[in-house]
Amino acid sequence: MTAMYRACARGASGTSMANAPSSTTSNSPRSPRGRLTLQLKTMVGLLVVLVSAVALCGLVFVTLTQSILRESKIGQVNQFAYGMASSLSVPAHDRKAISEHLAQLQQSPDIVFARFTDTDLRESVGYATDDSLWQQYIDALTTTRATPTSLGMARIVTLGRKQVTVTTVPIFSPVNPKDPGSRSTLHGYLHVAVSNEAMAAQIRYLQGSVILTCMAIVLLAAPIAAMIAKHITVPIMKLAHAAHALADGDLAHRVALKRTDELGELTDAFNTMADTVERQQADIRKANANLEQKVLQRTAELEKVNNRLQAEISEKEDFLRAVSHDLNAPLRNIAGMASMLIMKYKDTLEKDALQRLERIQKNVQVETDLINELLELSRLKTRREKIERVDLHELVTQVADQFQNDFETRKITFRVRTRLPHMQGERARLRQAFQNLIDNAIKYMREDGPREINVNIQWARDEAILQFADTGMGIAADDLPQLFHVFRRAKNASVMKIPGKGVGLASVKSIFENYHGRLWVESTQGVGTTFFIAIPLQHFEAAQSHEVAA
Repeated sequence: MTAMYRACARGASGTSMANAPSSTTSNSPRSPRGRLTLQLKTMVGLLVVLVSAVALCGLVFVTLTQSILRESKIGQVNQFAYGMASSLSVPAHDRKAISEHLAQLQQSPDIVFARFTDTDLRESVGYATDDSLWQQYIDALTTTRATPTSLGMARIVTLGRKQVTVTTVPIFSPVNPKDPGSRSTLHGYLHVAVSNEAMAAQIRYLQGSVILTCMAIVLLAAPIAAMIAKHITVPIMKLAHAAHALADGDLAHRVALKRTDELGELTDAFNTMADTVERQQADIRKANANLEQKVLQRTAELEKVNNRLQAEISEKEDFLRAVSHDLNAPLRNIAGMASMLIMKYKDTLEKDALQRLERIQKNVQVETDLINELLELSRLKTRREKIERVDLHELVTQVADQFQNDFETRKITFRVRTRLPHMQGERARLRQAFQNLIDNAIKYMREDGPREINVNIQWARDEAILQFADTGMGIAADDLPQLFHVFRRAKNASVMKIPGKGVGLASVKSIFENYHGRLWVESTQGVGTTFFIAIPLQHFEAAQSHEVAA
């Protein structure tokens, strides 16, 4: 809501409008120079609306009055022309009498011409102030070939540079009431044109009067518009000033305004908001103080726990190093003594004794490898290696090349079906994980049916899923939940015959958990097994992540 008041206050002045003290800083926006204030904008807007309304009313008034004057002028000319035609109907055959009668109209300054013509519009008598205007009219009348329906209808035309109201009415001979068979005949036409200068002067006077009236209304309305603008904008400026004060940290600032309209409701809402903000700020300060105290306490506790964990990790590493040394030393001695006995007494010892010594060497090697794998498993989460850019496709291919002899011997087809991406990871640890997965697939491959190992990748919304699928003997459903635990192997007879320590898959799980990954297995006995490794996209390169999102 503060942002809303800031927007309303951009044109407001910086004068203090509230009773409450303000602690606003000088960098708060106040009445900006070079821009119209909100009050002036409101006043100008009101004046524009008022001027527009007055001008529109004046325009409508002038237009209607002009139309009325024109219609009145046309009616007067029609009435005058028909009156003249009635007076000329008796002596219509006497051209001289008609000319004398029409010549009397010279006394009227508004008459432009009043002439009588025969039915062919050729011979004419009468009066005309300007023969060129009469000739122009009669030429136009002859050219247009006026129809009987257009005669007797006055209209306003422009002759030369002069606007006149002109009409042409027919003149008929009167009917003889004593002769029932007599009929009225057309003798000719009376053409009358009356100047419109008087009407134009009236219209100009009317327009000037309307303009002066509009100006007077605007001048009278300007102070009223200013008062209305002030009545509207002053509360807004008060709210703007209070909003600035509130935004600058003066949470005690309030707006003192008593009104019953919408601005009053807005003021009450602002004050209520300010009360809420002040109360919430106090609650936040109190909560922050309590939170800081709790953070200090928890930090001290975490430091103690961290120190204890560091000590335990250090003790664990020391223990592992001691165990490794204490276990490896006797094993090395046993292996060395067995090797020495074989080398020294190979020709004198019986075959059975040599076989037992060789079995001792193999068992010692197995135990040594197991100890080393357990040590490496313990270091996976405590000792991270260098994070670098790793080409997974190249790495998987290199690991597969190490098993090329096994693939050829057991006739196993190895494929990487999709181009694998680059990721940021530990090259040696990733190599170790892929070796364990491929080695497991080779060891548990069936002797009959297709023999394939397929590597693939699928992209999800927020992770990439590596898939290592084989067509091996499969895993029983009861063995799947404990598959990634240390020393846990399948219990069926076929699996028990295959040598293994139960450490490899546990190492794979630990390696990918360092990347917040997820592992699961889908397997069907007699069909094959698929290992799924889901790794968050954040560990892959940005370009590939965008490609996945697209």
